[in-house]
Amino acid sequence: MPTSQPNHPASDTAERAREMTTNLEKIEALIDKTIKELKEAVDQLNRIAAESDKPRGAFEDYTDQLKDYKDVQATLSDRINRFRTVADARFKDWESDLAKMDGDLKNISQDRMSKAKKEYDVVDKKVRAIGAKLTKAVDKLQEVQTYFTTELNAASIQAASKVTDAAKKSADEVTQALQDMKADYAKLKLDTAETKPKE
Repeated sequence: MPTSQPNHPASDTAERAREMTTNLEKIEALIDKTIKELKEAVDQLNRIAAESDKPRGAFEDYTDQLKDYKDVQATLSDRINRFRTVADARFKDWESDLAKMDGDLKNISQDRMSKAKKEYDVVDKKVRAIGAKLTKAVDKLQEVQTYFTTELNAASIQAASKVTDAAKKSADEVTQALQDMKADYAKLKLDTAETKPKE
């Protein structure tokens, strides 16, 4: 009598694990790029104040850099959303595989899945909070750009110094949050990858 085929072969489960790892690696690289673009935007904002007698070139560079930052941030957001989809499918497959096991291996796999899901949930909550900070930082930096579009001279630069300092502080906080997020994703990758690197 033939046995029934599972809803998904083991190769699909393994492929999802690899896809999850690949997505985590791409997220890590995008975080680095996001940090780089954000720091460069802040550098250009600093140039506006430093070159307040002739700020047009620094302002145009700031405008370009802000666009680059927003573009890479949007790519990072898309990749994180893709990762969520992959992770949800991976955990669903894992649960389905658990239903086919008994005994010690099932217990070991259940414990590993529970740990991975808990870590994932913690990381995802942090990422959502960081997303709000990213939006706030972009809004502040965009507001500064809009202000300087309207009026760009030494007096307007000096008058806006408190606001530009707050925007830079917000950018610094986001940079730190992104570095923390990268560390969380690296740990999650280590705990959920199909194969672990040798220690």
